[in-house]
Amino acid sequence: MRRVALVLYYLVAFRWIRQAGGDRLRSALARHILDAMGPGARIHVGVHFGKGRGLSLGARSYLGRDSFIGLNAPVRIGAAVMGGPGVMIFTSNHGMDPSRLMIDQPLIPAPVTIEDDVWLGARCIILPGVTVGRGAVIAAGSVVTKDVPPGAIVGGIPARHLRDRVAAAEPLA
Repeated sequence: MRRVALVLYYLVAFRWIRQAGGDRLRSALARHILDAMGPGARIHVGVHFGKGRGLSLGARSYLGRDSFIGLNAPVRIGAAVMGGPGVMIFTSNHGMDPSRLMIDQPLIPAPVTIEDDVWLGARCIILPGVTVGRGAVIAAGSVVTKDVPPGAIVGGIPARHLRDRVAAAEPLA
């Protein structure tokens, strides 16, 4: 079933179905593709996640239009995470041994974790090995190179701490 869902996702639902029903179709297919997908989670048009192995998406979370998730290592996205359009999450980098050509460098994988109640702003980039803490906000266009503490608001290139956010008003269900 996973292979059939992958074919339908990338050939039919990935780009061509843009109306409200498209999100439901993409999400229904993704439930057969991803390792785990919580209730109410949504996938918008143009989201690329390869074969989906290693990706889990929590309840009521969504991945925004034209987002990209590289899955050379696991990516765990918690509950109630908002992913803006064009978010990119990378899980590997190339080695940089000066005695070898760049093209011959091995990939170095590192998992990414996005905890619950996080807002990933439009076109932000999360690099390998990063954990974004619960309740954090990543400003649009930021490049996150290191862990973000819970409740922090970060922005810039590279992302730096701007201020802290007040705790969430209600617990996640």
